[in-house]
Amino acid sequence: MKIWCIIIFTLLLVDCANAQPGGSLTTTQASTIALQLANDKASSIYKCQPFRDGRPACFVDGHWVWMNQRGYGHGDFQVTVELADDGSTNSVDLKLLDSQNELPFP
Repeated sequence: MKIWCIIIFTLLLVDCANAQPGGSLTTTQASTIALQLANDKASSIYKCQPFRDGRPACFVDGHWVWMNQRGYGHGDFQVTVELADDGSTNSVDLKLLDSQNELPFP
C-alpha cells in the first residue's frame, strides 16, 4: 500500500514541475486553503488537526492537488485535497492508515 502511495505521489510531483498554474490562486493560496480543509475534516472526524506545512499544492489537469501524510498514534493520516482553479472545494479524501492490526506475512 505504501509503495502505491509513493508512486502516485512521485507522479504528481513530476506533473507539478511541468504544470503552469491557472485561475486566480497562487500556489501558496491553494496550499493554505487545502491545509485548512484537511485539518477541518480531521478535526470533525478524529478531533485533531494533524497537518502542518508540507509540500506545496500542484496545478494538475486544470485543478489544484495537495497531498500530505502525518503519523498519528499507531498509524498515519493521509489526505488528498482537490480544489478547482478558483479555490472552490472539489474533494477532501482523508484516510487513517492503522498499522496496529496488520496481517502477518508468511
